[in-house]
Parts: sequence; C-alpha cells; structure tokens
Amino acid sequence: MSKALRAIFATLDQLFSSCEIDYELLQSQKVTTAWLGDYSNQRVVNSFLFNYIKIQDKFGASLYRRLLFSLREIDNEKLPMIDILNRLEKLGIIESVAAWDRLREIRNVIAHEYPSDSEERLENIALAMRGFEQLKSLFAHIKQYARLKGLLESH
Repeated sequence: MSKALRAIFATLDQLFSSCEIDYELLQSQKVTTAWLGDYSNQRVVNSFLFNYIKIQDKFGASLYRRLLFSLREIDNEKLPMIDILNRLEKLGIIESVAAWDRLREIRNVIAHEYPSDSEERLENIALAMRGFEQLKSLFAHIKQYARLKGLLESH
C-alpha cells in the first residue's frame, strides 16, 4: 500500500475513533433542548459534529481519489468528483452516487446550521448520528475492499 493511502486510512481510523466516543455519549443521552442548554453537552455535540464533518471531507477530498488511483482505475486524481463517484459506484465501492449525495447533504446542513435554532439543531444531531452509522459501514466496506485488492494489510 502506498504511504499516502496508508496515511489516509490512519487519519480516518483516528477520526472515527474520536467520533465514536462522542457518538456513544450521545446515544446514551436523551438529547433535548434542555440537555443542549448545558455547555458540557454542547461540547460533546460540537466535537461529534466536527469529527463527522472531517470524516466526510477526508472521504471526498482524499480517500476516494487515492483509492481509485491505487487501484489504477484513474490516472489523474484531479478528475471531477462526479466522475470519481461514478467510478466508485461502478466498482461497488459505494452503494450509489445518490447515497453519497445524501450523506453530503447532511454534512452541508450541519456546516450551515444556526445553533440558536435548537429544534433545527436537534434534527441535525439526529441526522448526523444516522449519517455516522452509514459512514462507519461504508468505511468498513472500503477497508474490506482495499484488503481484498491487496491495498491494505489485514489485521
């Protein structure tokens, strides 16, 4: 495996690990407007959402392109994202371009929310938690795919 791909997987492992801690804390709570009123709870939410966004960005900006380049499916990492996604879908690495777009929409909603609207914030937290579950599943699938193709060492 290339150093670049190894570094991307290592970064994502770390981000998922951090995000998982906050995810589990959120799962164990009844997340309400009153709960969000506590600053320490806001910190957990902010940490979770920050890591969620970072994971999304790392997939789109690095992992997908480097994976396809390592598989020799592309010879130029500067291809438009739609071409990258279409190739990933064709190879069965992602379920569909539409499924990835839905995950991206969650990321964009979070990035542009107004924390003063607590109902919107609660909805976005729930969306991000479901999105995180999907991202974890997708990452596990990508790791398995990379192992089968000899791009990632088995542990």
